[in-house]
Amino acid sequence: MNKILVSSALALGATVGGFTLISSQVVAEDQQQAAVVAPAQPAHDFITVETSSITGNVVLGGSVQPAQTVNMSAQMPGDVMFIAGEEGDSFKKGDRLVSLDTAALLAKRRQAVTQYNSAVAGYRNAIVQYNREVQSPNSQANSMMGGAPSMFSMFSDPFRDFTGEGDTSVERQSNLYQYNVGVQTALNQVEQARAAIAELDENLINAVSYAPFDGVILKKMVEKGDIVQPGMPLVTFADITKLEIRVEVPTNLLRMIRQGDKIEARLDGAEQLTPVIVSRIYPSADAAGHTTTVEFSMANSSQARSGMYAEVMIPDPSKKGTTSPIVPETAILWRGSLPAVYKIDDTGAIKLRLIRIGERTADGKIVVISGIRAGDKILAEPGAGIRSGS
Repeated sequence: MNKILVSSALALGATVGGFTLISSQVVAEDQQQAAVVAPAQPAHDFITVETSSITGNVVLGGSVQPAQTVNMSAQMPGDVMFIAGEEGDSFKKGDRLVSLDTAALLAKRRQAVTQYNSAVAGYRNAIVQYNREVQSPNSQANSMMGGAPSMFSMFSDPFRDFTGEGDTSVERQSNLYQYNVGVQTALNQVEQARAAIAELDENLINAVSYAPFDGVILKKMVEKGDIVQPGMPLVTFADITKLEIRVEVPTNLLRMIRQGDKIEARLDGAEQLTPVIVSRIYPSADAAGHTTTVEFSMANSSQARSGMYAEVMIPDPSKKGTTSPIVPETAILWRGSLPAVYKIDDTGAIKLRLIRIGERTADGKIVVISGIRAGDKILAEPGAGIRSGS
């Protein structure tokens, strides 16, 4: 009996030992699988927002654009037969830039000219017939039967007037009016034919696009041989000798500037500031962005290029002498003309925050007017693959 008990105990111990060994193997395998499945968390460098004293300028981003720009469109359908040059080629005022095929228009004009000549001949004939009726009444009837109807009318007309069965004076006026209507109708046909010729001449003029001022071709949308329809864009022509900076200014900052004010701007990549003048403030604001378009003319645009990014520094006396958050330029990314940073919240999630930037400090950092506060953690160099909420 003791042997049986000992054997049972040994068997139970082996079973427990085997269970323990199997459990250890399962845990080890689970840990291995978890290590393989769990994705590697990307490591992002972050910085803590510091503060610095500012001089009271709000920096707004914009773009350099020509002061005069014309988007030329097709005024009529046709094939493109001629293009003066490529992007960047300069032309004088009145030079031909684009022309369409005018063979069909010239054929229609020749047809309209023949219709005009026929209308003129009909008008002249109507005048002759009217004058004949004035000078020789009933001449067509009198030419029949050797003038017999005229001899009979010498006796019949007074009798008809006496009996009231007719009125020769009324009939006379009716005949004259009928011939006069014929003259007017023929004249209307002449004017209609003349208008058709004028319309075709205008289409022939519209088939050719001329340079409205001295400038260059900024963009070419068609090539020789393309078929265009009315309204299709052809080329963009601009005067690049006079450039301006166009900026979307928040509505609450419009009180800081007036037309004619002189402020400073910085071109993309340039350290030296450029003086600009407020040349135009648009009368209406954008309802979605609550901004107003403002144009700043450049006194010296020799270093600027059309489409270049630029920053305009609008003075804000209320901010002068105060401290504001500062961030390195590498932490700022642009959504169109709006600057933004990626902020790390208390849970570790990354959130996109639009900010309003100000001046540049001596060590190259950017002053943030609003959007983040001192002590916030932001990504130092946000990459292209980062998304808000990650």
